[in-house]
Amino acid sequence: MKIAVITYHYSSNNGATMQTYGLCRFLKEQGHDVCIIDIRQDENWNVPAHIRIAKFLIQERRIEKFIKKHFPPLTRRYHSIEDLRNDPPKVDCYIVGSDQTWNPDISKELYLAYFLDFGDENTRRLSYASSFGVKEWSFNNKSATEHIQACLEKFAVLSVREQDGADLCERTFHLRPIVVLDPSFLNDRYDELTGKIKEKNQIVCYKLNKTKDFFENVHYVKEKLGLPAVLLNENYPKKGLKYCFNPGVSKWLRAIGGAKFVITDSFHGAVFSIMFKRQFIVTLNRDSKDSRLVNLMRSMGLENYLVDNLVDLKYSEKWLKPIDYKKVEEKKKILVRESRNYLIDALK
Repeated sequence: MKIAVITYHYSSNNGATMQTYGLCRFLKEQGHDVCIIDIRQDENWNVPAHIRIAKFLIQERRIEKFIKKHFPPLTRRYHSIEDLRNDPPKVDCYIVGSDQTWNPDISKELYLAYFLDFGDENTRRLSYASSFGVKEWSFNNKSATEHIQACLEKFAVLSVREQDGADLCERTFHLRPIVVLDPSFLNDRYDELTGKIKEKNQIVCYKLNKTKDFFENVHYVKEKLGLPAVLLNENYPKKGLKYCFNPGVSKWLRAIGGAKFVITDSFHGAVFSIMFKRQFIVTLNRDSKDSRLVNLMRSMGLENYLVDNLVDLKYSEKWLKPIDYKKVEEKKKILVRESRNYLIDALK
């Protein structure tokens, strides 16, 4: 089958890159002819201009290199939903992929592209692990919401990444999708990207929201574990932490895969900590986006490794108990099988 995937494929976020790669790799290995619809989000980095320019140039080069080497072919570049409607890819099936593709606060003026509001009516439409990223629908536009519902009703099958997303979809659009895993889980290993992973006696911190609590209390984790800590994604060196300017995909994966301990507030930071069977904790930011992390950790039986703040670690030692990956793998194996079967059956 000829399939066009639409997702956040062109991103400086390594998690977004990996969910795209994971889905496309699985589809290709199932024998499908896959392409990616080349429509891109505008990423505004909230950093000083000189850092933003340097970061942009480095990230742009990395993205282009990774896409050229590892992604299936891209369609021509689309710049708007109207552009996509006027000349849609001619394929058998459109798949809207994972990440927060159904969060209009992120997709902005391109939001209808991710609800597949384009193309021939007879082209099969389905979602794989699409995420709203939030518990409640906050798009206060009744006519737009009704239009989205009409788009979703054209899908052959629907799946979302989180239980909260399934509940939101039922409440808001009166449709009940099934819940599947992030596409990164569809493949057991990514040796072709990581090579041999060397374990290092260090704490890897992959924090998207670098809070005051983190910087004030990460030293406690270092002292408790007797390990140095590296901050994976930072523009400037920070006192008491090893410096690592935002790494590319392969280095990022190797860092997580080789860590003695991981501290993260990132969904995909948690995903790959689980895949690499690392000891880790997830810090919550207590905002609307926490639901995806909570859903993931609960589905794997890892609630004890969710914390509100690092300071809370001083008052409980649950986080020090080794993760029982035998139990985690049993849960993951079932969820992976269900997710793969959903996608295979949806494409028959």
